[in-house]
Amino acid sequence: MQTFALPRKQLARSSALAVLLIILFSCFALVLHQPRALPQLQELTIKAWCDGGQFQTIPSSFSVAGCQQQAAQPADPQGRLLWLELPFELPSGATEQPLALFIFAKASSAVYLNGQLVGQNGQPGDAATEIAGQMDSRIYLPSELLRTGSNQLVLLMSAQQGWFRLAQPIHFIGIGPYGDVSVYLQQYTGLGLLILGVLCTGLLYFSALALLGNSSAVTGDAAPIFAVRGQDALLALLCLCAAAQLWLEMSRGLLGYAYPLHELRLCAILLCACGFGFALLWLTLLRYQPQRWRFWTLLTLLVLLPVLWWLDSFDGRIAIATLLPAALAALIAAVHWYQAEHKDTASTEGAGTSAVLLLLYLILAVVLNGIFQEILAFLLVTLLLCGLFIEQALQRQQQLRQQLADQQLILQLQLQLQQNQSATPKASLTLTSAGKVQRLLADDIAYCQAARDYSEIWLTDGRQHLYSGTIKALEQELPGHFIRVHRSYLVNAHQVRQFRTTTDADSGSGAVLILASGQQVPVSRRLIPAVRSAMLTPAAASS
Repeated sequence: MQTFALPRKQLARSSALAVLLIILFSCFALVLHQPRALPQLQELTIKAWCDGGQFQTIPSSFSVAGCQQQAAQPADPQGRLLWLELPFELPSGATEQPLALFIFAKASSAVYLNGQLVGQNGQPGDAATEIAGQMDSRIYLPSELLRTGSNQLVLLMSAQQGWFRLAQPIHFIGIGPYGDVSVYLQQYTGLGLLILGVLCTGLLYFSALALLGNSSAVTGDAAPIFAVRGQDALLALLCLCAAAQLWLEMSRGLLGYAYPLHELRLCAILLCACGFGFALLWLTLLRYQPQRWRFWTLLTLLVLLPVLWWLDSFDGRIAIATLLPAALAALIAAVHWYQAEHKDTASTEGAGTSAVLLLLYLILAVVLNGIFQEILAFLLVTLLLCGLFIEQALQRQQQLRQQLADQQLILQLQLQLQQNQSATPKASLTLTSAGKVQRLLADDIAYCQAARDYSEIWLTDGRQHLYSGTIKALEQELPGHFIRVHRSYLVNAHQVRQFRTTTDADSGSGAVLILASGQQVPVSRRLIPAVRSAMLTPAAASS
């Protein structure tokens, strides 16, 4: 068993190091190429806003009563109807290509350019008249209305529909070349679909292992770490939650939806993040502290629920729902790895690798704050899962080696028992004739034949002895592998090599047994079924 320990540890460390290097180089490469803002879009800033209930048309001035400066109080159209002022400067030559206004907000809106209505996203209004618009919209800006230099853009915006309030209902308002909205929402669609494919592959693979795999586990101190079927199920759950969250994130750019569905989408993303975090925690607990999973689950809930209630940002909630359980999982793995240095127990295999992977994931997620909902976050998650996959494969290999070693021990034990049994005194038969006592080993007897009040004993070497007793009495003294195949014959089943039917009238039998010595013993016709059954019984061959 010790011969496998060193290669196993070296392989685990090499795999962990490779995964860590991949994570580092991939993440920092993406960070260096990550654009700081949406490409080719000029972000517009809300200067002031007015209550739409007091102004039926565009306010002549956004500094009169009923209006607020954006710097003093941010505009929030949730449950209200607002006029928004967004002045902007347009350089000369900017109108040579078609321009559009891009609005990413939980709201319906109407757009006025230099006093003229140019388009709508839904229909803003009060709770009775509003028609919900798209969460992400694009409105064409006619070139004849655009001016070189100062322009006035006014939005009538409302968000009367929804289930709860968002901290930031207006995500982005800007001007850019007329084009598809999804280009600005999802910049890494190809990479996202590739990651989604990896996660779905992991989901199918580990689901199949969990459903069809062997649920047996190695007993003893190493049992918790080798609960492989449960680990496969949790890895499948991790892939499911990560894939579902990634798809929900990408669905905004790929599919588009009315703004009331945005809240349901955020709740679904938060649910996936919680599922991923708890699956990660349970996987670590199953490997290293299976007896205390209830305690750690309850502790995580007691800490996580108040934090989620206190935070007003969904991005913050989604991040903490994943990072808090991951931090506790890293702590559990690190403590178990530290104890392994002193206790050297078998259940600590992979704890150091898990702790390093989780800690690196946490550090990168915190350092790269602000992009946690971007594609880079899911690249981190995928690389973390790849590290866990490698660790699971190493544990499965260790389990197979352990099972093979156990089977070898069992075979050695069985062989020893057989040797002990063979070392016991063999059964024998005592013959008394003319004042002389003779002992015959039962294994040396080929068969016995009745001779009136005596019995003839035929040995395997062809010699013959006489027993002063009937064949029935002789049957009671010999071991169980001597079978009564004829009223006059008793045969040693260990010597039988062939069972053959015959039509020889002289034998008075319908079958004969061919012995190892070449001798033939007749079998009574009425006993043929019983003899055949007795010869096929394992006890007859091993007694």
